[in-house]
Amino acid sequence: MKARIHTLISQMSQQMYEREQVIAQTLLAAVAGSHTFLYGLPGTAKSLISRRVAAAFEVDAYFEYLMNRFSTPEEIFGPVSIKALKEDHYIRKTEHYLPCADFAFLDEIWKASPAILNTLLTLVNEKVFKNGEQLQQVPLSVLIGASNEIPEPNQGLDALYDRFILRLVVEPIQQAGNFHQLLQAKPGSAHLQLDESLKITQAELAEWREQIHEIELPALVLQVIDLIRQYLQQHVDGLSVYISDRRWQRVAYLLKAAAFLNGRPQVLVSDLYLLKSCLWNQLEDIREMHKLIDQAILEIGLHADLQLESLIQRKDELEQQMLNAFYYTDDVYESYLIQDKEYLRAVTHLDHHYQDKVLYLLLNKMDSKQDFFAVDASGEEIRGIVCNFNGGRLCTLKGGYYGLEEVVTPYIKYPKGSARRVIDEKLVQQLRGELAQLQNALSKDLALLQQRFNAQSAHFASVFVAAADSAQLQQHVQQQLQRYQLQLQDCARLEQLCQG
Repeated sequence: MKARIHTLISQMSQQMYEREQVIAQTLLAAVAGSHTFLYGLPGTAKSLISRRVAAAFEVDAYFEYLMNRFSTPEEIFGPVSIKALKEDHYIRKTEHYLPCADFAFLDEIWKASPAILNTLLTLVNEKVFKNGEQLQQVPLSVLIGASNEIPEPNQGLDALYDRFILRLVVEPIQQAGNFHQLLQAKPGSAHLQLDESLKITQAELAEWREQIHEIELPALVLQVIDLIRQYLQQHVDGLSVYISDRRWQRVAYLLKAAAFLNGRPQVLVSDLYLLKSCLWNQLEDIREMHKLIDQAILEIGLHADLQLESLIQRKDELEQQMLNAFYYTDDVYESYLIQDKEYLRAVTHLDHHYQDKVLYLLLNKMDSKQDFFAVDASGEEIRGIVCNFNGGRLCTLKGGYYGLEEVVTPYIKYPKGSARRVIDEKLVQQLRGELAQLQNALSKDLALLQQRFNAQSAHFASVFVAAADSAQLQQHVQQQLQRYQLQLQDCARLEQLCQG
């Protein structure tokens, strides 16, 4: 299946420079029975794209028309039967017109009159055409609309526009090399001769559309869709785009069709990049919508049900507990009990009268901003010097015979970061056990993520998805794998800490 579709798209894209992905996605929508809107300036091969895609199918009746504001319903839906009119019946002769077509291309669709567009909405939505007093069943399977303008919201066109599930911007050729090839080439043929064995028959198409329903939408894919809906409901980045439930349902079927044509039994997260061609309404939406979809896909990735962030948090907490168990996490000061009060020892060099004089500073004044007097070893206050910790741990001394000032540091018995003299072995054993559990959880998650990546990464590349998008997802998952490996290396470092 996958090889056949790739070959088919390759043949359809001959001399269609920088149009392969547009053709591929339009073919995908046609297989899924979804309608496509091509936006682009005149001369960007929109009509040729439609004819090339139609050539890939067994088509009974193809209808194509260039709309304008003077177009009449007769030109689209067929002329009124004069014979029937003489018999007092208002019936159109629809053969060779849109109501009898199974594949149609309507160029400059939004230039048509309201009468035509209203009739078209009923035809597309209900697959019926009211022909006089009769309701005529319409075989229309694929509709491609094109225009160089986007319908403005609230102009009565929203319902019809909503039926175009796939929305593609057809840009002029960008790369100079491709443009030069276009200049050298013969005009592209509308009637492409495809290998008959590649064409999709009506029987195949009917069978495929039934089988597409059986394709699975896995939990991770549904999580991405839920996250995108949440972003849109919250108007993230000021983006205000309404996606109807009907459109979401058709989009889901389109995703299943992409998986089916790639020969897979389930949709992959990488297939969700197709949403970039489905969820925008106005041109100004496109950039922000692409960013939002990228963000949702990468946030969920292949790891949303795993616990990396919480495991990292637990590892950081465990590391802090280990450091507390083996090292002093703060300076430990030598304290002295003088007259039932705790003091800290410091040495001053305030002036020659107090040279190398030992002072004792009240412990409870540390971290405060209160003035106090130091005492000597007997507990006698030294009133010639006013002390103040100034809300910190360095004490400012003011006074002496010359009114000088000095900052002193109380004597530190065990500096911050130095090894503890006494280790709580029971606590260390507990921490070792918790570390082993953490390593086990990280290893299990890493193995599961690696298994998913090994199983899916080869299928990320798809003819329906831009190569840059699938490469972005692949790189992101590889970065997640590296993060797990780094955390396990960090756990090995903590294990060594516990041992020594």
